[in-house]
Amino acid sequence: MTSTAPPPLGESETPPVTAPDMAHPEVTGGAFGKKAWGWVFFEIARNPYYNLIVIYVFARYFAADLIGDPDRGFALTADVVTIAGVITALTAPFLGILADRGGRRKPLIALFLGILITCSALLWFAVPQATVMTVPVVMGVLVIAYCCYGYSEVLHNAMLPDAGRPSALPLISGMGLGMANLATVGILGFFLFGLILPSIPAMQNFPLVAPAPMFGLDPALTEPERFSGPFIAVWMAIFLLPFFFLMPDRKGQGMTWRSAAADLTYGVAHRAEGKQSLGQRFQRLVSYITELFREHPRTMLFLVARTIYADGMAALLTLGGVYAATFFGWNTAEVLIFGLAGILFGALGGYVGGRLDQIFGPRRALIIELTLLVLLLGVQLSMTPSSLFFGLVPAEQVVWDFPLFPTLADLVYFSLIAPLAIVVVACITSSRYMLVDVAPKDRIGEFFGLYAIAGTVTVWMAPLAVRVLQTLSGSQRVGMASIMIMFLIGLF
Repeated sequence: MTSTAPPPLGESETPPVTAPDMAHPEVTGGAFGKKAWGWVFFEIARNPYYNLIVIYVFARYFAADLIGDPDRGFALTADVVTIAGVITALTAPFLGILADRGGRRKPLIALFLGILITCSALLWFAVPQATVMTVPVVMGVLVIAYCCYGYSEVLHNAMLPDAGRPSALPLISGMGLGMANLATVGILGFFLFGLILPSIPAMQNFPLVAPAPMFGLDPALTEPERFSGPFIAVWMAIFLLPFFFLMPDRKGQGMTWRSAAADLTYGVAHRAEGKQSLGQRFQRLVSYITELFREHPRTMLFLVARTIYADGMAALLTLGGVYAATFFGWNTAEVLIFGLAGILFGALGGYVGGRLDQIFGPRRALIIELTLLVLLLGVQLSMTPSSLFFGLVPAEQVVWDFPLFPTLADLVYFSLIAPLAIVVVACITSSRYMLVDVAPKDRIGEFFGLYAIAGTVTVWMAPLAVRVLQTLSGSQRVGMASIMIMFLIGLF
């Protein structure tokens, strides 16, 4: 996030220019300079946490093994995401604005990442019937870690303008995501072939599979799954070092954190109209948003639609692996393979989205992509472990002599990850291009700031909808159907 914060929370009625142009015009360095690599290594160190802990390995263990009841495990996982999402939504945008104005970012990043590393290491002690790391405590640890993950992302994004000259920033940003994805694939592959598959006796003689779980971990004690916590803690501690040594730090707009917080809360003390209360600033924010709807209705309508369907996509990614584990009874190896396939096929989504944008334009491309998401999710939700298409096709029969994905239902559900991952990433690509197409060119930075903030403050909506519908219906499938509703609303 740069200093393109909305004027109701700032000092001027017009959005300021980006931080490096205003405060550090001498920012230099290319995409492969040491500052850029420092910024990129942060992504390499931190991003794999999300896939390893929040989505695939520990999340499956938490829902299926630690809780023991699949329905309750899925519900409590949705609760963790919802609670953390609400807390982040209420606090992260203000942290982002303070990051543009306040003191040095590295000390605060070190604090949040230190908490994240500590929380990750504590997950090793999350065992059934534990007297200290009980289920509520584990949920609290996961919520705290999730919030620190989001806070560190806000501060890290605010440092991007200092990673290189302006022309190199898009490539630096892309390198961060690309290298983080490669690191994630490597980590998930290590867990799959070095820890999880060796826990399955029938898989121990397959190529690349270790003869036994590495480090002497005992599958009977769920140690390979619980090892994901301390592993990612050590990974972050090591690979964050280049960020702290190579990436420069400076005060946002020359303020201290205290003065920035005071300005955000009360306004500048010596401005002509005097100090402003938080309520007055909120009124300015409402007026600002109302004026944007009046002046740029098409752009704001798109931002509303994107907020809704993007929340659905976030919930699908976060809860999809847990749903497969608890509803279909997949083990950790099956969920890991499912996740790896999603990451690899998702890499094609950027190309597919770009081609659809070129051929149809971003609006029609998004209509195609959201329609495909609804259809694909509909097919997924039509399946049970024993049937396809709402009971029309029996699918519980074993179709091959292999310890993973043995039934027709398993194979069909797994096969859907390829088109689903491609379409999700294509939709993300088209959404960005759509904003470029509909936003006023002289305020593009301002609207991208709103684009990012909207995705942060509403990330709790879809998990909450999933939880409510599951509670009312008693069915995981009905809960997941709320994601389809959000896709349909965004499409409409």
